[in-house]
Amino acid sequence: MTKSGWMLVPAAFFLLLNFSISPVKYLFFRGALQFILLITLFFFLRRFDLNRIIRLSVGGISPIIFLYGIIQRYLLFPIYLENMVVGNDFYSQALKIRLQTGRIFSLFTLPTLYAIICAVLLLFIIHFIIHSGKYRLYWIVLSVLGIFNLALTQSFGGMLCLGLGLILYFLLTGILKLKYIAPVVMSLALVFFLLVGLRFSEARKLDPVKLRLSHWSQAFRMIEASPFWGIGLGNYEARVSEFTQSNEAHSIYAHNFFLQLSAETGLFFPFILLLALYCWRKKLFRQFQREKAVYISILSALLLYSFIDIGFYFLPASILLVVSLSQLYRRHQGSPKLAPIVMIPLILVMGLFLVSDSHQREGDLLASQKKPADAAASYKRSFTVNPFNYKSLTGYGQLRLAEGKLEDAQYYLQKAHDIFPQSPLVNYLLSKINYAGQHYLSSYYQASVAYRRSKTNEEYKRWYEFIATNLQAELSASRR
Repeated sequence: MTKSGWMLVPAAFFLLLNFSISPVKYLFFRGALQFILLITLFFFLRRFDLNRIIRLSVGGISPIIFLYGIIQRYLLFPIYLENMVVGNDFYSQALKIRLQTGRIFSLFTLPTLYAIICAVLLLFIIHFIIHSGKYRLYWIVLSVLGIFNLALTQSFGGMLCLGLGLILYFLLTGILKLKYIAPVVMSLALVFFLLVGLRFSEARKLDPVKLRLSHWSQAFRMIEASPFWGIGLGNYEARVSEFTQSNEAHSIYAHNFFLQLSAETGLFFPFILLLALYCWRKKLFRQFQREKAVYISILSALLLYSFIDIGFYFLPASILLVVSLSQLYRRHQGSPKLAPIVMIPLILVMGLFLVSDSHQREGDLLASQKKPADAAASYKRSFTVNPFNYKSLTGYGQLRLAEGKLEDAQYYLQKAHDIFPQSPLVNYLLSKINYAGQHYLSSYYQASVAYRRSKTNEEYKRWYEFIATNLQAELSASRR
């Protein structure tokens, strides 16, 4: 066995251990499947020269994404704001604020995620402007649309990623000399501060910085709690509420890929990855060439993005990483054999996950808009596609509880509980149902789980204290 092959032994041992300590096994399997799919995709794509395919893909996809972003900002957002129902829930209020800011997200879920897509597409487009002939005008028009879309996202991170990528690209291709780098950086800084002006109320209070510092603090606490084996691959969202303090922002992501990966897997797995990179260093670094500067610049943008946001947990970003790496480390002989056999079922499974997530998010939106029947239908489609989607099961059970259908609510919430036993929301809702059924001890236990797992939630705290007080009164009455 080769020295790199020997690393499979500790890696397999780690995965088994990490699986055993994962509170939500479904999230572990999902994270592991995505990781295996990306590795397999890399070995498949590195056998092909993708330059022509990438040119056609960028040229065909970019106008659709960019034009939809502009339509979203100037046509759809005003319609949504006029017709939306804003309740007291966090989801609908957050949605209204996002629409009012005008920060577009096009076909993606958040402006910050769309911003990195804009940045990468712009790097490709600028590369094609420099190296194209008769289609140069088309690429120039696309670049204008892309820059406009990036500005409409109002994303500081997206602008920083694009700036770093452009500087590296122009340096590596020889277009920019080192002696001219200072005025280029100053010009990019001017554009960046114009963007800051669009979000001056946030930038003045350093909200984006404070937001990330609070998320990074949560990740550090999680790493400190389990430094060697982590808390389970993909399970950050299941445990983060336990490490969140009352004065901090809430999120299911660490907004730093490397911190989140270390929290989930501990420090052992990143050590194995670094050791593998060291063993394969000659295979990796011998192929850097000037004509591949665009892929190096995209890698730099993605790495910066991974330091300041969710990074490669965002599936499109991880796919862009794999595509770039596959072209940097091309294998010019041989044909893919095992990779397609492994990839096809993985793509199908991941596709089902994404379809289920889409229906679940639609259900969340409809529920926030006070459309329970439509929301219930979306949730049902979600867990029909993926029976392990505990979020859609929880949402459906919560709607049934609001309608007073306790048996239906308990059935679906119990299914969610079987998948995620420590879910604060699920335990809180089940506690309510058990209290209504006079199962006071079960209600008390579930209320305590909800409170312990999310101590910053005032509603869970009030319910736990109410149950504790009433349980003590019931026990005192039974002794008399």
